[in-house]
Amino acid sequence: MTAEVGHSGWVRALVRLAPARIQWERVVLAAIGITVPVGLTLLINPHNATVLGAGALASMGALVGSVMDTGSAGAERVRKIALVTAAASVGFALGTLVYGHSALTLLAVIAATLVSGLSGSIGPVTSKAGLYFLMYAVTAANADFGLHSPWLAPLLFFAGALWRLCLTAVSAALIGVTLSPERRVVAQVYKALATQLEAQAGAAANVAGVKLTTALDDAYDTLVASRTHITARDTRWQDLVTILNASAPVVDAAIAMATKQVIPEKDAIVFLRGIALWIADPKAALPELAEPPVADSSSAEARALRAALERVNRVASQISASDSERSEQLVDLDLPATQSFADLLHRMERPLSAGAETWRFVGRLVLCMAIAQGLSLALHLDRPYLVMLTVAQVMKPDFGSIFARAVQRGFGTLIGVAVAALTISMLPLGGWQILVILLLAALVPITMPRNFGLYSAITTSLAVLLVEIHAGASSGLVDSRVLDTVLGCAIVLLIGYLPWPATWRAPRHLAANVAGLVRFVARYAGIALVDSAGQGSAAASSEERAAAARRATYRQLSDMRTLVARSLSEPRTADAAAAWMLEIAALERVTDAITAAATTEAASAVAINRRDAERAQAALMELAGAIDAGQAPRPLTAATAGSLALLDDEISSAREAASAWSMHRTRQRRGVRSRRESGAEH
Repeated sequence: MTAEVGHSGWVRALVRLAPARIQWERVVLAAIGITVPVGLTLLINPHNATVLGAGALASMGALVGSVMDTGSAGAERVRKIALVTAAASVGFALGTLVYGHSALTLLAVIAATLVSGLSGSIGPVTSKAGLYFLMYAVTAANADFGLHSPWLAPLLFFAGALWRLCLTAVSAALIGVTLSPERRVVAQVYKALATQLEAQAGAAANVAGVKLTTALDDAYDTLVASRTHITARDTRWQDLVTILNASAPVVDAAIAMATKQVIPEKDAIVFLRGIALWIADPKAALPELAEPPVADSSSAEARALRAALERVNRVASQISASDSERSEQLVDLDLPATQSFADLLHRMERPLSAGAETWRFVGRLVLCMAIAQGLSLALHLDRPYLVMLTVAQVMKPDFGSIFARAVQRGFGTLIGVAVAALTISMLPLGGWQILVILLLAALVPITMPRNFGLYSAITTSLAVLLVEIHAGASSGLVDSRVLDTVLGCAIVLLIGYLPWPATWRAPRHLAANVAGLVRFVARYAGIALVDSAGQGSAAASSEERAAAARRATYRQLSDMRTLVARSLSEPRTADAAAAWMLEIAALERVTDAITAAATTEAASAVAINRRDAERAQAALMELAGAIDAGQAPRPLTAATAGSLALLDDEISSAREAASAWSMHRTRQRRGVRSRRESGAEH
């Protein structure tokens, strides 16, 4: 299996489309926001290059806003667009300031590159802001937009970005009146819970578990992002937080039942789907929870599910009651803390004291950008910014594999240029080109989460058309776009990727990340099992800590799955990524077994044997050490009987998965050594 992945699987990974829901509201906003500025100039004065250039610049600003219109909560969307467009506009102004001065341009590009490289260690949104700051600083420093005043360019760009921000703000305000995005993500949690209970053991249960984790992450992220001084006082928002937190015991029970393969009552699934419908539509009737059988001899997992559903029913009944009747309602607003301005400033200090790996990446990025600038000047390229834009976009490791993005960017550009060239040569300026721009703009939010190569093809077509309107029809622009992009990709691969030790040590870094995940699971085992051992079901504070640790652990599993999936598209790490996918699946089952044991213990009031819990945690820590050392972990000798027997089996499976990869790597090394010795003899 791993050999097949190593030889051809990474190619399939490059062209694979990631599943994503089409958000039609974002499609409409992107189409309107990007098309209107340039479309108006095409309709009003299609033969005036200055007017067309002004419209194209405003559409470029709207393009940045459309790319950053992500997230569910309206406040989150507005904050992202505002931050990134402000950074892009400042970068544009910086580039305008140094335009025409070679030495100042080089210094400005290096400074912008440092800012962009360090921004990735703060967070994903600041990483995007740093990228667009660099991109538009490079663009403005190396391009003349043909306007009477050079400072009109950043102003028009900012006006287009502001126009797009206003569209999102108005749309979010209209939708946010009913809190529909927040309702949708919380309802999705209960739908995912019903699906988890419905799924039987095997692939269906694994897929349902992944969807449940994703739904929980989305719900908590959305409610945290939408928390403002206004929403925090809105009882509807408080109710959504309360009903979301009420799902935690149901999640534990659903995982326990799936792990122990206990079949739930049909009434439980119907009730959860009814709760999901009631959350999504406040006008819907509150479902009734069926009474349990009189003679109840159900398992501990079934009893835990019943108690969790009764709690959800109580919370939902309180929420649905009138204000006068629910004055005694217990409002549970336990959410992760929103970062304050002081927290942000503290996080901004981290890049300055970042580790050697971060500074090595920044050095590689600065080197590649400096070489790109130097080659652009030496080769007297008409549009030197195209080479540097390619380098800046591709060399962002927090966005995915550098190798994969370089290949996808190259092929995407070729396709995009072909589409733009056909449009330019076959369609006259006017309504038909507006229609093409409208279609391409609408495709931006559709292709962006699916595949970087396809997204590059769409944005390249759009960018060439916008610049072509200002420059006038010419095959030279199209040719230079292809050549400059290929040159930028070559710089990334030959200078920023292949020569560096980190590239060839990538499988080892991947193993270190997996070892860190194993330690995270071990910490969860310590909180959920070891700390609670001997305390019984009355330890409410311990249960709260265990629930928080469970959420954090499943999020870590989800993040690691994404990281490893990205590595499947890179030849150097494809074999390792395929093997570690199996290890992550095993660790998910280990985590499920921990949750099941803790849930069963709480429902049955039978304390977990502390020695067995500590032994399970020690076995996980030993597994992490073996992965770090590149060795096969020793097989477990002592078997556990009782509540942790299933956990013991799953830990053994995780250790076997790591052993299989270690033996595969040993055989590979022996094969390479024998081939070298054979070649030396000949």
